[in-house]
Amino acid sequence: MDPPTSRIPFWKSEAPFQRPPASLKKKKPYTAQTHRPHSIASEEYQDRGPPTMPEHRSPTSPDTTPPSLRFVNNSAQPEPRKKVAHRKSRGGCAPCKKRKVKCDEVFPCSNCLRRNETCAPPPKPASPEDGDRPPARRPLDTSGPVNLLHMELFHHFQHATIPTLCFADLWPSVVPLAFGDDYLMTAMLAVAARHLSILRPHETAYADAAMALLSRSCALFGAVLDRGDDKYDPLFFTAQLIHYLAWCNLDFLPDGGDAAAPGSPALDLSRDRLFLLGSGVRVFLSSARAHGSGSIFAQAWQNSQCGALELIVAEQGMDRDSIVEGFMERYDELGRGAGCAAQDGEERASFRSIVDLLSVVLALWEYRETNTRPAGRPDLERHILAFPLFCFGPFLDMVVANDSRALLVLYHFYTVSRLLLGAGAAWWASGRLETMSRSIKQELARRGLGTRVRGLGS
Repeated sequence: MDPPTSRIPFWKSEAPFQRPPASLKKKKPYTAQTHRPHSIASEEYQDRGPPTMPEHRSPTSPDTTPPSLRFVNNSAQPEPRKKVAHRKSRGGCAPCKKRKVKCDEVFPCSNCLRRNETCAPPPKPASPEDGDRPPARRPLDTSGPVNLLHMELFHHFQHATIPTLCFADLWPSVVPLAFGDDYLMTAMLAVAARHLSILRPHETAYADAAMALLSRSCALFGAVLDRGDDKYDPLFFTAQLIHYLAWCNLDFLPDGGDAAAPGSPALDLSRDRLFLLGSGVRVFLSSARAHGSGSIFAQAWQNSQCGALELIVAEQGMDRDSIVEGFMERYDELGRGAGCAAQDGEERASFRSIVDLLSVVLALWEYRETNTRPAGRPDLERHILAFPLFCFGPFLDMVVANDSRALLVLYHFYTVSRLLLGAGAAWWASGRLETMSRSIKQELARRGLGTRVRGLGS
């Protein structure tokens, strides 16, 4: 039996130490110098050739050659995959927030469409600091952004409509004001749409746009008046543009203005907005003129020849008084008949005042053969445009009541204006001048009344 072996652990056994062969070099300790990046141009490798892979050796054969260094191409190593940053969905819909999924923040979002759910934006939390913040800017148009039609209308107003308006040289200075006041801009677009509807009657879109824009402009205009705004120029020019639109509006006429048609109702001027809206223009006209040098219109008014027609009549010695007296005779004559209100001193004075203004253009027509200084078209158009603005007070009451004496005055106004302007009458006036002259004459004939006035040849 063999003697028992020692139970001393093998790592404590005193085996004879054998020194490793000298050919095997001890590895250098790890230092930053050992693993610093190398360069082909460094001193250490100037005389060496390109680095090569070590030869394959059998694992059984001892390797007596020192290991060679190899270049490591860091660019060839794949970089670690980075996490792609994404924008967090902070304005997502309520269903996506409830499901804790990313929402594309388009309502309805794609997730809700795929799940066939109702997509609703999340409620905005109330903040106690909201009261200290400035009010959010109001959108330019509550019905939607400015469309191509609006751009077309604005371009048309600048380049085609302005030259046809009274005080044409003044309007380019007014256009910049419209960018600060919606009611003025909307009125400009409405006038341009009405102008285009007359130039292109077969395109009904312009007429529809004119009515819609006029309604919106009046609503904005009324809201500004309720606030007591003191912007004299924007208010005045908006009122003047609405006045142009009232000149073009003949929707109050029955049967297209043919009062002589069988069964046609009587002419009712109480529905004609041209005279009813004139009071607003007068108020802003007075305010603008009183504002002095700060008003665009006040400056133009001072430099314009607004009394040019009266000056021509006076210089040519035209008899206006006989024309006025002829109308006063008809006033007394028709006052005793049917269809006329009771006479009083204030009404008579108001009637005489409006007839005196009308006698200017009537004299120009009556003395046209001997007149050596014809009136300019801009002066005629300004006088004709402004005439309804002076129909106020008792005379306006006569117009609203369809008084025969007021109808007689308006008939001669429309007729002589159409004759003086001729075939080239302004677009805003031509339709009304022709239609109202015919309609009032037919209404007077229906009442058995004529249109002749002493002192007028026709």
